[in-house]
Amino acid sequence: MLFNFLSSQKKVLVIDDDASLQRQVCFHLEHKQENITVVQALNGITGIEQAIQIKPDLIILDWMLPDINGPDILIRLKSNDKTKNIPVLMLSGRKNIGDIEDVFELDADSYITKPFSLQHLGEKVVDLLN
Repeated sequence: MLFNFLSSQKKVLVIDDDASLQRQVCFHLEHKQENITVVQALNGITGIEQAIQIKPDLIILDWMLPDINGPDILIRLKSNDKTKNIPVLMLSGRKNIGDIEDVFELDADSYITKPFSLQHLGEKVVDLLN
């Protein structure tokens, strides 16, 4: 398996309003690596609350959400003492260099444009968890 070198149980929070995408990401991460548990949030408010409660090892954050956009969530997470050190991987259909640079200035740790392969996402997740 690709991710066997992760030794302890890792929690990944996926904040994305696309339930189908969440199921795919959850299935891929949990079945390719038994040491990853995925928690899902379909909107930004729930995602922020879950991040504070469960303190995941990684957050996968969509840019476009129904209540708060990804960059605003990122600002909130990085300004909260309980969540500021959690790595954040941004997902977005935005391919504009300015947009990508903006989220890196807000302390995003990685950025993947949609559509993406689950294999590529899995590799980024492993990199960020190590």
